[in-house]
Amino acid sequence: MVTVVGAGGKTTLMYRVVSELRAAGLRAAAGTTTKIFPPSPEGEGRLVLGEDPAALARRLEAWDWAGPGYPVLGRALLHPGKVDGVAPEWAGALLDAGLVDCLVLEGDGSARRPVKAPEEWEPVVPAETTVFVAVAGLTCLGRPAGEASFRVERFREITGLGPDDPIGPQALARLFTQPRGAAKGCPPGARAVAVLNQADNPRVWARARGLAGAILGGEARFGRVVVCRLAGPEAEWEVWERGEPV
Repeated sequence: MVTVVGAGGKTTLMYRVVSELRAAGLRAAAGTTTKIFPPSPEGEGRLVLGEDPAALARRLEAWDWAGPGYPVLGRALLHPGKVDGVAPEWAGALLDAGLVDCLVLEGDGSARRPVKAPEEWEPVVPAETTVFVAVAGLTCLGRPAGEASFRVERFREITGLGPDDPIGPQALARLFTQPRGAAKGCPPGARAVAVLNQADNPRVWARARGLAGAILGGEARFGRVVVCRLAGPEAEWEVWERGEPV
Protein backbone atom coordinates (compact mmCIF):
# COMPACT_ATOMS: atom_id res chain seq x y z
CA MET A 1 0.00 0.00 0.00
CA VAL A 2 1.25 3.46 -0.96
CA THR A 3 0.01 6.59 0.82
CA VAL A 4 0.76 9.97 -0.77
CA VAL A 5 0.68 13.15 1.34
CA GLY A 6 1.68 16.78 0.97
CA ALA A 7 0.97 19.18 -1.89
CA GLY A 8 2.05 20.15 -5.38
CA GLY A 9 1.11 17.11 -7.44
CA LYS A 10 -0.28 14.38 -5.14
CA THR A 11 -3.21 13.47 -7.37
CA THR A 12 -1.13 13.52 -10.55
CA LEU A 13 1.45 11.28 -8.89
CA MET A 14 -1.17 8.90 -7.52
CA TYR A 15 -2.81 8.38 -10.89
CA ARG A 16 0.52 8.04 -12.69
CA VAL A 17 1.73 5.38 -10.24
CA VAL A 18 -1.52 3.42 -10.53
CA SER A 19 -1.39 3.63 -14.33
CA GLU A 20 2.18 2.28 -14.32
CA LEU A 21 1.21 -0.56 -11.97
CA ARG A 22 -1.74 -1.46 -14.19
CA ALA A 23 0.53 -1.45 -17.24
CA ALA A 24 2.76 -3.92 -15.38
CA GLY A 25 -0.20 -6.27 -14.99
CA LEU A 26 -1.03 -5.59 -11.35
CA ARG A 27 -4.53 -5.06 -9.97
CA ALA A 28 -3.94 -1.54 -8.72
CA ALA A 29 -6.54 0.95 -7.48
CA ALA A 30 -6.45 4.59 -6.42
CA GLY A 31 -8.40 6.33 -3.67
CA THR A 32 -8.27 8.63 -0.68
CA THR A 33 -8.73 8.54 3.07
CA THR A 34 -9.96 12.17 3.02
CA LYS A 35 -11.65 13.84 0.04
CA ILE A 36 -10.69 14.29 -3.61
CA PHE A 37 -12.24 15.51 -6.81
CA PRO A 38 -13.74 12.75 -8.97
CA PRO A 39 -11.43 11.41 -11.68
CA SER A 40 -11.58 13.21 -15.01
CA PRO A 41 -13.75 11.52 -17.67
CA GLU A 42 -10.77 11.82 -20.03
CA GLY A 43 -8.51 9.87 -17.67
CA GLU A 44 -8.17 6.17 -16.97
CA GLY A 45 -9.70 6.23 -13.48
CA ARG A 46 -13.32 5.19 -12.93
CA LEU A 47 -15.13 5.98 -9.70
CA VAL A 48 -16.13 2.96 -7.59
CA LEU A 49 -18.22 3.82 -4.53
CA GLY A 50 -19.29 1.73 -1.56
CA GLU A 51 -20.95 2.74 1.69
CA ASP A 52 -19.01 0.09 3.62
CA PRO A 53 -16.14 -2.37 3.03
CA ALA A 54 -18.52 -5.14 1.95
CA ALA A 55 -20.10 -2.94 -0.73
CA LEU A 56 -16.70 -1.89 -2.05
CA ALA A 57 -15.58 -5.51 -2.04
CA ARG A 58 -18.57 -6.55 -4.15
CA ARG A 59 -17.85 -3.84 -6.70
CA LEU A 60 -14.17 -4.74 -6.86
CA GLU A 61 -15.04 -8.41 -7.35
CA ALA A 62 -17.09 -7.35 -10.37
CA TRP A 63 -14.33 -5.13 -11.82
CA ASP A 64 -12.99 -6.28 -15.19
CA TRP A 65 -9.23 -6.19 -14.62
CA ALA A 66 -8.65 -7.33 -18.20
CA GLY A 67 -10.31 -4.16 -19.46
CA PRO A 68 -8.95 -0.60 -19.63
CA GLY A 69 -8.63 1.78 -16.71
CA TYR A 70 -8.55 1.30 -12.97
CA PRO A 71 -10.91 1.85 -10.02
CA VAL A 72 -10.81 5.01 -7.90
CA LEU A 73 -12.30 4.07 -4.54
CA GLY A 74 -14.53 6.21 -2.36
CA ARG A 75 -17.40 6.06 0.08
CA ALA A 76 -19.83 8.52 -1.54
CA LEU A 77 -20.07 11.43 -3.96
CA LEU A 78 -20.45 14.66 -2.02
CA HIS A 79 -21.76 18.06 -3.06
CA PRO A 80 -20.19 19.98 -4.71
CA GLY A 81 -18.27 17.43 -6.72
CA LYS A 82 -16.03 15.82 -4.11
CA VAL A 83 -15.52 12.14 -3.33
CA ASP A 84 -15.69 11.12 0.32
CA GLY A 85 -12.79 8.80 0.98
CA VAL A 86 -12.58 5.35 2.51
CA ALA A 87 -11.76 4.80 6.18
CA PRO A 88 -8.12 3.74 6.64
CA GLU A 89 -9.11 0.35 8.04
CA TRP A 90 -11.17 -0.35 4.90
CA ALA A 91 -8.04 -0.16 2.78
CA GLY A 92 -6.33 -2.84 4.82
CA ALA A 93 -9.40 -5.07 4.64
CA LEU A 94 -9.51 -4.84 0.84
CA LEU A 95 -5.86 -5.81 0.60
CA ASP A 96 -6.26 -8.65 3.10
CA ALA A 97 -9.19 -9.99 1.08
CA GLY A 98 -6.96 -10.26 -1.99
CA LEU A 99 -9.21 -8.01 -4.09
CA VAL A 100 -6.33 -5.78 -5.22
CA ASP A 101 -2.59 -6.19 -5.48
CA CYS A 102 -1.80 -2.58 -4.64
CA LEU A 103 -3.64 0.47 -3.31
CA VAL A 104 -2.35 4.01 -3.87
CA LEU A 105 -4.14 6.49 -1.61
CA GLU A 106 -4.07 10.21 -0.91
CA GLY A 107 -3.79 10.85 2.82
CA ASP A 108 -4.52 14.58 3.11
CA GLY A 109 -5.67 17.70 1.26
CA SER A 110 -3.81 20.82 0.15
CA ALA A 111 -6.41 23.20 -1.35
CA ARG A 112 -4.37 23.23 -4.57
CA ARG A 113 -1.40 24.97 -2.92
CA PRO A 114 2.09 23.81 -3.91
CA VAL A 115 3.28 23.12 -0.37
CA LYS A 116 1.77 22.34 3.03
CA ALA A 117 2.50 21.33 6.59
CA PRO A 118 0.24 18.81 8.34
CA GLU A 119 -2.21 19.79 11.05
CA GLU A 120 -2.50 17.81 14.28
CA TRP A 121 -5.10 15.45 12.77
CA GLU A 122 -3.23 14.98 9.50
CA PRO A 123 -2.37 12.95 7.55
CA VAL A 124 -4.78 10.00 7.59
CA VAL A 125 -2.46 7.07 6.86
CA PRO A 126 -3.52 3.40 6.98
CA ALA A 127 -1.35 1.32 9.29
CA GLU A 128 -0.73 -1.13 6.43
CA THR A 129 1.12 1.51 4.39
CA THR A 130 4.44 0.15 3.15
CA VAL A 131 5.52 3.17 1.08
CA PHE A 132 4.94 6.69 2.44
CA VAL A 133 5.37 9.45 -0.15
CA ALA A 134 5.54 13.14 0.80
CA VAL A 135 5.22 15.62 -2.09
CA ALA A 136 6.11 19.31 -2.37
CA GLY A 137 5.71 21.51 -5.44
CA LEU A 138 8.74 23.61 -6.35
CA THR A 139 6.58 26.41 -7.73
CA CYS A 140 6.39 27.55 -4.10
CA LEU A 141 10.02 28.74 -4.25
CA GLY A 142 10.30 32.50 -4.08
CA ARG A 143 6.64 33.01 -3.20
CA PRO A 144 5.45 34.36 0.18
CA ALA A 145 4.76 31.66 2.75
CA GLY A 146 1.31 33.09 3.46
CA GLU A 147 0.35 32.81 -0.20
CA ALA A 148 1.88 29.53 -1.35
CA SER A 149 1.44 27.24 1.66
CA PHE A 150 -1.56 25.38 3.02
CA ARG A 151 -1.95 25.19 6.82
CA VAL A 152 -0.01 28.46 6.91
CA GLU A 153 0.49 28.66 10.66
CA ARG A 154 1.84 25.12 10.86
CA PHE A 155 4.10 25.77 7.89
CA ARG A 156 5.44 28.93 9.52
CA GLU A 157 6.02 27.15 12.86
CA ILE A 158 8.11 24.48 11.17
CA THR A 159 10.03 26.69 8.75
CA GLY A 160 10.40 29.83 10.87
CA LEU A 161 9.11 32.04 8.05
CA GLY A 162 6.90 35.09 8.39
CA PRO A 163 3.77 35.35 6.23
CA ASP A 164 5.50 37.64 3.72
CA ASP A 165 8.85 35.84 3.72
CA PRO A 166 9.68 34.06 0.45
CA ILE A 167 9.96 30.30 0.61
CA GLY A 168 13.50 29.13 -0.11
CA PRO A 169 15.23 25.74 -0.28
CA GLN A 170 16.26 26.00 3.38
CA ALA A 171 12.63 26.30 4.46
CA LEU A 172 11.65 23.27 2.38
CA ALA A 173 14.57 21.32 3.86
CA ARG A 174 13.23 22.09 7.35
CA LEU A 175 9.76 20.96 6.29
CA PHE A 176 11.17 17.57 5.27
CA THR A 177 13.55 17.13 8.20
CA GLN A 178 11.40 18.24 11.16
CA PRO A 179 9.39 15.48 12.92
CA ARG A 180 6.14 17.48 12.69
CA GLY A 181 6.74 18.23 9.03
CA ALA A 182 6.43 16.18 5.86
CA ALA A 183 7.33 12.87 7.54
CA LYS A 184 4.54 13.17 10.12
CA GLY A 185 2.32 10.10 10.13
CA CYS A 186 4.75 7.76 8.41
CA PRO A 187 4.13 4.31 9.93
CA PRO A 188 7.05 2.48 11.56
CA GLY A 189 8.67 0.20 9.03
CA ALA A 190 7.29 2.01 5.98
CA ARG A 191 9.72 3.22 3.33
CA ALA A 192 9.65 7.04 3.21
CA VAL A 193 10.13 8.83 -0.12
CA ALA A 194 10.26 12.60 -0.65
CA VAL A 195 9.05 13.88 -4.04
CA LEU A 196 10.09 17.35 -5.25
CA ASN A 197 7.72 17.99 -8.15
CA GLN A 198 7.38 20.89 -10.59
CA ALA A 199 11.08 21.02 -11.50
CA ASP A 200 10.00 22.71 -14.71
CA ASN A 201 13.28 24.26 -15.87
CA PRO A 202 17.04 23.65 -15.46
CA ARG A 203 17.43 26.36 -12.81
CA VAL A 204 14.72 24.88 -10.58
CA TRP A 205 16.04 21.36 -11.22
CA ALA A 206 19.49 22.43 -10.00
CA ARG A 207 18.01 23.94 -6.84
CA ALA A 208 16.04 20.75 -6.26
CA ARG A 209 19.21 18.67 -6.44
CA GLY A 210 20.72 20.73 -3.65
CA LEU A 211 17.53 20.34 -1.65
CA ALA A 212 17.60 16.56 -2.17
CA GLY A 213 21.04 16.41 -0.61
CA ALA A 214 19.89 18.48 2.37
CA ILE A 215 16.88 16.22 2.95
CA LEU A 216 18.93 13.03 2.80
CA GLY A 217 21.56 14.52 5.08
CA GLY A 218 19.02 15.68 7.65
CA GLU A 219 17.39 13.95 10.59
CA ALA A 220 14.19 12.94 8.81
CA ARG A 221 13.59 9.33 7.88
CA PHE A 222 13.43 9.85 4.12
CA GLY A 223 15.81 7.42 2.45
CA ARG A 224 15.01 8.46 -1.10
CA VAL A 225 14.25 11.75 -2.87
CA VAL A 226 12.71 12.00 -6.34
CA VAL A 227 13.18 15.24 -8.27
CA CYS A 228 10.61 15.34 -11.05
CA ARG A 229 8.31 17.10 -13.46
CA LEU A 230 5.04 15.17 -13.59
CA ALA A 231 2.93 17.54 -15.69
CA GLY A 232 2.57 16.84 -19.39
CA PRO A 233 2.59 13.62 -21.39
CA GLU A 234 6.25 12.81 -20.71
CA ALA A 235 7.30 12.90 -17.07
CA GLU A 236 10.94 13.42 -16.10
CA TRP A 237 12.51 12.32 -12.84
CA GLU A 238 15.80 11.75 -11.05
CA VAL A 239 16.16 9.55 -7.98
CA TRP A 240 18.54 10.41 -5.14
CA GLU A 241 19.77 8.14 -2.35
CA ARG A 242 22.58 8.63 0.15
CA GLY A 243 23.12 12.19 -1.14
CA GLU A 244 23.71 11.30 -4.78
CA PRO A 245 21.66 10.37 -7.87
CA VAL A 246 21.10 6.68 -8.61
